[in-house]
Amino acid sequence: MAAATSESVQSPSGTVRVVALGCAKNQVDTERVAGNFLRAGWRLVPDGKADVVVVTTCGFVEESAQQSVDTLMDEIDLKNAGETQMLVAAGCLPDRYRTELVDAMPDLDLVVGVLEMTELPTMVEQWRKDRKRRWEFSSRALNDPVRGERLLSGPPWRAYLKVSDGCNQGCSFCVIPRIRGAHRSAPLDELVAEARSLVDQGVLELSLVAQDLTSYHTDIDGQNRLVELLERLDAIDGLEWIRLLYAHPAVMTDPIIDAMARLPRVLPYLDIPFQHVSDPMLKAMNRHMDKAGHERLLTTLRRRIPDIALRTTLIVGMPGETESDFEELLEFVEQWEFDNLGAFVYSREENTPAFKMAGQVDREAAEERLERLMLLQQKISRDKLARQVGKTMPVLIEEELYLEHHDRYTHIGRTPSQAPEIDGLTYVHIPEDVDVQLGDIVDVTIEDSTEYDLFGSVEE
Repeated sequence: MAAATSESVQSPSGTVRVVALGCAKNQVDTERVAGNFLRAGWRLVPDGKADVVVVTTCGFVEESAQQSVDTLMDEIDLKNAGETQMLVAAGCLPDRYRTELVDAMPDLDLVVGVLEMTELPTMVEQWRKDRKRRWEFSSRALNDPVRGERLLSGPPWRAYLKVSDGCNQGCSFCVIPRIRGAHRSAPLDELVAEARSLVDQGVLELSLVAQDLTSYHTDIDGQNRLVELLERLDAIDGLEWIRLLYAHPAVMTDPIIDAMARLPRVLPYLDIPFQHVSDPMLKAMNRHMDKAGHERLLTTLRRRIPDIALRTTLIVGMPGETESDFEELLEFVEQWEFDNLGAFVYSREENTPAFKMAGQVDREAAEERLERLMLLQQKISRDKLARQVGKTMPVLIEEELYLEHHDRYTHIGRTPSQAPEIDGLTYVHIPEDVDVQLGDIVDVTIEDSTEYDLFGSVEE
């Protein structure tokens, strides 16, 4: 799970600090919240004392929910010490636990779900007038995306573009539909306008995110319009890289693959979570695709886009998973050699079909399987990156290193095969007489590699 980040907002009448937890999709929502406060006249503070603190929480699995609870408890301590006047819990955790959170934490002044985050400045002002504790949750059927112009929290050269919210896939292990509701796409014209605005602010790389990216627009008129969106984004002058994150394999179509192959700004990179490959496990997970379908899709992707970098996510320890199922998963990973792979032990979440399934796997056994899987992926990643040595590739420079004089590498960046925050990095030597600024995309010749990172130089 992504680390917590803080960003902030200040006003003629007070200050607000916004703490974002969880995924890139929540980061986008939090950027909208921050922008809405800014336009309402508040002053932003990055840390320390603030009149109002807003925590936009994550509640996807037990671990992320616990991080949100721990963060809220820390903020309650600061409030009780006089560091802040008002504490707001917003987002996924309140939507998931609702009255439980209200009852368990009486020091929370305002508890709101995802959709109410749009109205937070108004709600906060109301609290300042009457000091009445409130909690608000919309009907899931009425949900719209969080609205408002964003105040970007990351580097100015990259941003996430959230194309939809919620999910209709119905995976048996997943609580997202209960938290975020049904799949709801942002209108195409609005997304293109947002992308143009981001590029005007200096963004070079857009990463498209959603709970179900590959079903974009099907909820609006029954038509999948991801290809049209990609075509219109590809035509934006100044935008260099377009990256696709979270493509459900069951709705990854040939037209989408063809668009990736022909559109120059769409990177040969795809995040496509398979979760498992054993047919009994895929059925138990309600993934709408069998192992043979996964293999056909991977064959098509690598034939149509030979240099594609593939990231996947896998779950071990799902109820009913046998050693044979797990060995089949290991063989699949070894055969297909994913460039990047994230894996997790199954988290037993209430209000999901999998919660009541028979054959719950012992936690220790599941963690042992996770370790074996990641050791295999570590070897695959090391071998794949070693094959990049000697090649020259574009790298987006993101950080300057202030190191001792004997250290060779002066900067950190990412290749098209390295997504922000989740993949490895490229360490770059840039000679003193070569003018390179943060946010520049430069050609780097790869000299060395480790299990997850690359090392290279810019030629003089």
